[in-house]
Amino acid sequence: MPKTSFLLNREIILSDLINLKMYMRALKVISYTLLGKDMPVISPDRNVLEQKILPYFIQEKEFAKVLFAGCGSYTKHYEKWFKHKEEYSTIDINPFKKLYGAKKHIVDSYSNVGNYFPANYLDAIICHGIFGFGWNEREDVEQGFAGSFKCLRDGGILVVGWRDTPATKPFPLETCQSLSQFKPFVFPPVSTSQLVLEKYLNITDGTEKHVFNFYIK
Repeated sequence: MPKTSFLLNREIILSDLINLKMYMRALKVISYTLLGKDMPVISPDRNVLEQKILPYFIQEKEFAKVLFAGCGSYTKHYEKWFKHKEEYSTIDINPFKKLYGAKKHIVDSYSNVGNYFPANYLDAIICHGIFGFGWNEREDVEQGFAGSFKCLRDGGILVVGWRDTPATKPFPLETCQSLSQFKPFVFPPVSTSQLVLEKYLNITDGTEKHVFNFYIK
């Protein structure tokens, strides 16, 4: 009995600590948002996204209308980076994530992206961190990428960031039929159409499984 009691108490303590951490995180997010402060996440995939991928679209004038799919406290500051563009919009299925979206924000699944923009309208779509993280059903994914193809202009770019692990890869991305409409795009800042961070950053401990795929219509 004493041993069981100790284990139960330890589980309760751990649960309380996790909840406390979540509460503190939420409080920090709210306070930073009210103060207008950035709250980036420091991780290999976010570093590459923010230091290599996003700057390309910000600097190149041809990408005037950009859509970013998947919002969080760590993406709020992206709107400031794209402020000189004709249009920067965001989409996320979670209504609470509107707080971190652009002024032009869509509360809906990325599967329905084709309902919100005319054909050949967008110059670039960056879809990072949603495939395998709730956006898992093949039918939904096929519909979303088909909608992306419809909304992008000829020469428009689609970036898909995902994590190559069994738990976060509902099916092989290369088997997605709607993606086959696109052609691979050799992304100039990294000189490849598929950026495997493990190799790009020379991480050998098996912890980094993020991949970025680049496509052109």
